[in-house]
Amino acid sequence: MRITGGIFKGKKVNPFKNPAVRPSKSMLREALFSILGPGYCNGKVVGDFFSGSGVMALEALSRGAQVVYCVDSDIKSCDLIRSNFNLLNASCADTLFHLSVDQALSHFTTLGVVFDLIYLDPPYAAPELGIDAIDKAMASGCLTPDAIAVLEHQAKTDIPQSREMSIWKQKKYGHSRLTFYNRKS
Repeated sequence: MRITGGIFKGKKVNPFKNPAVRPSKSMLREALFSILGPGYCNGKVVGDFFSGSGVMALEALSRGAQVVYCVDSDIKSCDLIRSNFNLLNASCADTLFHLSVDQALSHFTTLGVVFDLIYLDPPYAAPELGIDAIDKAMASGCLTPDAIAVLEHQAKTDIPQSREMSIWKQKKYGHSRLTFYNRKS
C-alpha cells in the first residue's frame, strides 16, 4: 500500500494482514483528496475514525494537515498505525487513541479538539456506526462550522440519514462509496 499524494507520495505503508479488514483502496484515497481540492488539508485538523491501518490519516498528513488524530478500538490496528507512522518518521504518540469513537469524542471534547475534517470507515456491515459518530461529533462541538465528514461504506448499502449534517456529494468507486457531509443550513 502506497501513499498517493503529498510529501509522502509513493512511500509504502503496511496493510492489515487480516482478510476481514479492508483497507481503503488507493483510487478511493486519491479521489477523496481530489474532491476536497488541492491544498484542502493545509493547516487542518483531521480525524481518522475507525482508522484501521492509519493510511487515511497519513494521506492527510502527507497533504499538509496540521495534525491528524487516529481512533480505533482494536489494539492490533493501533499497533499497525503506530508502525506505519514510524515507517514515515512521523509521530502519533499524542494523537493515536485506542478507544471507541464515542469514548474518543468525549475525550476530544475535554481536550478542546475541533476537527475540520473527519473520515469515518466503520465496518461495511455497520455504516450506522459512522452516522452515529457524525451526529455525536456535531453534538459535542468537535467540528468547526465548515467541517466536512466523509463516510466510506459499501456502495450497495443504503445508509441512514444524519440528524446533524447533510449529504452534499456521493461517489462510487468499485464496491465502495464515499458520502460527503457538511453542516445543515
